[in-house]
Amino acid sequence: MPAELIALVQDFVHWERRHLDDAANASRQHIQSPANWHRLVLYALTDALAYNFLLVGTLAAYLQEQGLDAELLRRHLQSPDPDRYINQEALDLLAGLMGRPVAEGQQEPTWHFIGRQIAECGAQQGDERRR
Repeated sequence: MPAELIALVQDFVHWERRHLDDAANASRQHIQSPANWHRLVLYALTDALAYNFLLVGTLAAYLQEQGLDAELLRRHLQSPDPDRYINQEALDLLAGLMGRPVAEGQQEPTWHFIGRQIAECGAQQGDERRR
């Protein structure tokens, strides 16, 4: 697996955990206030879900590009439709991770930039580990 994908998984899992921790904390702290409980717990959970969905979509897009058998990908994703995870944000994130250039004259999409940053930070961390 490319180091960029490992860095992506580590980064996104970190943020997912933070949001899940926020949900757990909100569920304890706001038990006496149902309106705040619902709002804060659901915000945190949907934030974690968004990270997870984008992570799965990016990995699925990478595996499709690599020619992984479609049936095997469906089994790994536990979904009859792996394309449901692959949206433009996932494709932009993957392009940034893999260092693909943005089309001339176009502004860099946000997720492309984030992918590029994750790849650069992951490469720097890998260099530090090798020293």
